Amino acid sequence: MKDVYCRDGEAFTGAMSLIVSLLIRYPEIATLKLNPEDFSLIFSLIFRYKFSTEEKRNFREELKMSLETLAALDQVEPQLIEVNFRRQDDLSFVEIKRDLSTFSPEELSLVLKIIDRRYSQQLIKEAENETGEEDLLFQDEMIAHMLEELKEMPPEKEMIGIREEGRVMIFNYNTPP
Repeated sequence: MKDVYCRDGEAFTGAMSLIVSLLIRYPEIATLKLNPEDFSLIFSLIFRYKFSTEEKRNFREELKMSLETLAALDQVEPQLIEVNFRRQDDLSFVEIKRDLSTFSPEELSLVLKIIDRRYSQQLIKEAENETGEEDLLFQDEMIAHMLEELKEMPPEKEMIGIREEGRVMIFNYNTPP
């Protein structure tokens, strides 16, 4: 990552820190959105690939089953698991939407491992920095801590984090009155 920018006078919140940390830790994630309206997290991935209807169905089923199994092991019941596909020219966008109240960082690792196993050559991701195992463990602990804080104090604004050429940009929106 090259830089983190914050508008003058605006505090860098825990929600912003979580978005930045997730985007830095996982170069596969293209965008990350926190939606306070339904207390959800939406992350998107970009593929140079056209998914068939059957592949979309199988992909949804495998992800949903895997996430539900992990949730059962963690003794939580997910309120929201959605997988949506969008196509634009030669690219496919996959958006995964999860409720923040039961979401865990382990889920994200699981999802990315499933995707990497099947579509590693088609997935568009930024070059990874050489990060040691200890640094990754520290990042994972910090993400888990920030996520717990966010569950206790949800964001008031919708926030979107976008990765672009080594930078993370965060946009937040207030709903007009």
